[in-house]
Amino acid sequence: MLKMKKIKEYKEIHQIGTIYLENMPKELKDSTIMKGDIGVQIAPDGRIWICINHMAFLRFSPHPNGKMEK
Repeated sequence: MLKMKKIKEYKEIHQIGTIYLENMPKELKDSTIMKGDIGVQIAPDGRIWICINHMAFLRFSPHPNGKMEK
């Protein structure tokens, strides 16, 4: 059995920007439920990545043109 690790809580925030869906997991093509690893990364400039099984699934960019700044 996996031991649950303590996760830092973040307050709810909202941003307007561009949302990208990519790398749809095969398990979700015929179902709405799957087991796996989920990851979240938030950059200082407001970009957000949600990963499923170590692959980007949802990306968010708050930049006006949807492009990531370098």
